[in-house]
Amino acid sequence: MEIRLATTADIKALCPLLTEFFACNAELQPMFCIAAIESGEYPKNMIESNDSDFLIAVENDAIIGFMHINKMKTPQYDAVAPHNYGEIMAFMVTASQRNQGVGSKLIEAAKQWSKNRNLDYIELMSLINANEANHFYDREDFVTMSHIRRFIL
Repeated sequence: MEIRLATTADIKALCPLLTEFFACNAELQPMFCIAAIESGEYPKNMIESNDSDFLIAVENDAIIGFMHINKMKTPQYDAVAPHNYGEIMAFMVTASQRNQGVGSKLIEAAKQWSKNRNLDYIELMSLINANEANHFYDREDFVTMSHIRRFIL
């Protein structure tokens, strides 16, 4: 298995995985997430961006996992310590490849991506009821720093 940066040549192969990712999120949070079909515009824009990349796990010429990561900055407020950080926006390993180290290798690649850009840390948001994903992040030493709360009107 190889972990590498996606190129525009990978977009067609990424689209079904992104569609699967959207469907998983919609199942977990149907009020807020939509099971959209990825057209290719989202990965294309991110791959072509200077501050964003898709990391992909490839085995036998097939993409078996991906991660979208962005370079971000904390808000510029006097009371907020300034940091540049990596934010994982989307991350999935195909169901048949889970628990085989693919996700851990993508996390390691994200750490290297962030170190190469002199970033201070990596952050992500995960759905509260994404139990498998949350257990994975715990095993990878991600710590909970805050909670997002919503009041539904």
